[in-house]
Amino acid sequence: MIKNRKELIEFEKRLIKAKQRILKQRNFTNGILLNPQGESASETSAYRTHVADIGTDTYQREMSSQMSTFESKILMEIDEALARIRKNRYGDCEICTKAISKARLKALPYTRYCVKCQKDKPQTRA
Repeated sequence: MIKNRKELIEFEKRLIKAKQRILKQRNFTNGILLNPQGESASETSAYRTHVADIGTDTYQREMSSQMSTFESKILMEIDEALARIRKNRYGDCEICTKAISKARLKALPYTRYCVKCQKDKPQTRA
C-alpha cells in the first residue's frame, strides 16, 4: 500500500489524466462507430460500390466496437483504482496482499495485481 499522501495524489492525477484521455478517445471512437452522417462509402458513391469498400466499412465499424469495449473495461478499472485510493487500499495486490511495485503502478496505475500474481492468475477473455 502506498501510504505517502503526496504519492497517492500523484497516482490519483495519473488516473484522472488517463480517464480523460480515454474519454476523449472514446468520443472519437463513438463518432466512427455511430457514423453521424449515417452513410457508409457505399451510400455516398454515385458509382457501384466495390466489395472491398464494403469490407473496409465493416472492418472499421468492428474495430471501433472492439475499441469501445476495451475502453469501457479500462474506464471501469480506473474508477475502481480511484475508489481504492479513497479507501486507502491503493497499491496492494488483491491476491497476495503484498505491495505492488511503484514501477508497475507508474506503468499501469489501475493495476490490481503484482507482477507475480498477474502472471499466475488464469487469463480470461471478455
